[in-house]
Amino acid sequence: MKIEGVRSYSNTINISQKRTVSFGAASDITIEYAIKKHSKYLPQSIIKRIRELINTGHRDKPLKEVHEEVYKELFEAKTLDEAAEKFPEFAGVKDVVELSKNRSKAIRFLLKIMPLEKFTLDYIKKLYRPMSQDKLVNEYGFTNRSLLAWLNTKLNIKKLSGSYIKLLKMSDKNENERIAELSRQAIYANTEAQKYRLQRAAEAHRTTEYRNKKSREMKDYYLRHPEAAQKTGFISKMTWDRCPEIKEALSKYTNNLDSYTKTVLSKKVSGRVLDEKEKRISSKYYSDFWKQHPEFKKIYRERRLEVIEELKNSD
Repeated sequence: MKIEGVRSYSNTINISQKRTVSFGAASDITIEYAIKKHSKYLPQSIIKRIRELINTGHRDKPLKEVHEEVYKELFEAKTLDEAAEKFPEFAGVKDVVELSKNRSKAIRFLLKIMPLEKFTLDYIKKLYRPMSQDKLVNEYGFTNRSLLAWLNTKLNIKKLSGSYIKLLKMSDKNENERIAELSRQAIYANTEAQKYRLQRAAEAHRTTEYRNKKSREMKDYYLRHPEAAQKTGFISKMTWDRCPEIKEALSKYTNNLDSYTKTVLSKKVSGRVLDEKEKRISSKYYSDFWKQHPEFKKIYRERRLEVIEELKNSD
């Protein structure tokens, strides 16, 4: 499977139905895939090397392996001039020594950690391994990322793009499997937590105290605001109030919708008139939700009957 967007993991998460989870394989992130789909994120030296490999028939080589081969000379370089001579990425990089008289916080922190003449080459090596920004901040005793950002600008250092770093991780078999496992665990944990919340919400609804409390609240509200009863429907409002597990599922379903559909729903909730297209979208929204959750439809129907019966008996 090929991955069209650069993500830490992919591809299918379908919790509402079969709960299937699949992830992109490291073998998918070949150098040919990387240069065809994501060339804008690749450093110059990597692009050059990938083209050489493809021309010689080595198109399936993992990107992570190529990265390590290309920048081996950088990691072994003894001076900044040596690195700049071998890699076009560093041709315009300035040495931090040129900023030695600058009173910036970044320079003050660096002077506590190491001689300035050692920093620039050391930083570039770590940046291209690649080491995360948070680790780099700790490595040099900085208090925040903005100090690194300031140095990048002043020294004209090109960072690796976040998308390229993700591609590197995904092309490494062990890292890819680690990310996939963490993602599975997170999805499982979230699913179990959601099930627990829905179960507790359903249990709360069943207690006599909860029902009586909500019934009183709704009746009091509509006695004070009869116009609201006409707009929203007294029975429907009370029914929804007794369906916390359905409301939570609907909320989660809504969060995954496209922005236009959300705009239409907001317009409807605010009481504005919908045009024909918007009415169809609104209708489809509810229709699709009930199709995905047929078990909730039965629950809603039962609780609506409960509300109607209670209102009859309260007359």
